[in-house]
Amino acid sequence: MDTPEPIRNLRVVLVGTLFGGNVGSVCRAMANCGIRELRLAAPSPRINWEEARTLAVHAIDILDARRTFATLDEATADCAAVVGTTRREGLYRAHTKDARDAAPELLTLAAQGPVALVFGREDKGLTNDELLLCTHLVTLAADPAYPSFNLSQAVVLLCHELYRSAIGFVPTREKSPLAPSAMRRRLMAQWRAYLLRIGFMNEEKADHMMEGFERIFSRGALTEADMKILMGVVRQSNWALSHAPQEEEP
Repeated sequence: MDTPEPIRNLRVVLVGTLFGGNVGSVCRAMANCGIRELRLAAPSPRINWEEARTLAVHAIDILDARRTFATLDEATADCAAVVGTTRREGLYRAHTKDARDAAPELLTLAAQGPVALVFGREDKGLTNDELLLCTHLVTLAADPAYPSFNLSQAVVLLCHELYRSAIGFVPTREKSPLAPSAMRRRLMAQWRAYLLRIGFMNEEKADHMMEGFERIFSRGALTEADMKILMGVVRQSNWALSHAPQEEEP
């Protein structure tokens, strides 16, 4: 049986990884599930790559083809959806879904463009700022007394859930291609400048206010057509503000 089409568009992204053994084990888990592209965002400079090669076993080709980036933002810039994994609760994680429940939506997105599966550090997971870069958040079912998985275990569980769900899966497709993460970042930059200009927020509170907008836009993937409409609203509003007649002094 050939690898299901949506699986070929999945990318595993490891953030701040500390141990080479985990990287190697992740490569093996990826190979088990037909996922071929590994990306590392700001990995520890002390990773033992020989240990990684030992534990990769027959997935050394995935390890050798890995791509390394300075930040998660750069590592996911071309991805239509960015799926963060988390066990913790809180404001930034309010729309987290169980991996099994999220699988159909994620596979539908992966049938249309690259989807990043993002896993955080072994000791601390993903930061709140990194979670704001994610369009989706998923969690893995576990006993509440000990809900955290080892990094490579988390990768194999999520990837296998998606692989199993992809067998025989027929996705629906959007007419417009999904917008890459970099396009979403440009929208947020435009939105920030616009909201400051119209006085919706001031510079002191801008970071806090933009976190709210990030949460709104992180509840699902948007198409390029969606993004162009939202960017168009900002451009036209700025044009109108620049060309509005100035009131004369009495």
